[in-house]
Amino acid sequence: MNKYVVLFVLNIPFVLYGYVKTYIYWESKKSGRIGVFFRLLFWTALLIGLIFTNEIYEYLITHSITNSPPLSLADVVLATALNLTLFLVIRLYSRIDKLENKFTQLVTKLSVENEQLRKKR
Repeated sequence: MNKYVVLFVLNIPFVLYGYVKTYIYWESKKSGRIGVFFRLLFWTALLIGLIFTNEIYEYLITHSITNSPPLSLADVVLATALNLTLFLVIRLYSRIDKLENKFTQLVTKLSVENEQLRKKR
């Protein structure tokens, strides 16, 4: 199997997940038009990069922009690992942000209840 096809197959789930999350953000009104636009732009650029990886490499070689060897299986694994790492970091950031907001709400609620108890005394 062609290494470029393997690269595409291993990384396309991340792109599809990105499109689905963008749609979910749009439907739940968590992100505005500009945020959705930039998310779609990012995931589309990544998809185009995955589709045309071989052509991009050939262009770089023919115009003497790079002197690297063709894509190896190790490169495919490393690129996929990098995508997975970025994916996990973004998910963790999102979860931490949600927990921080929830914590802030709880502290605010506790402060209000504490103030109400002081006034009753």
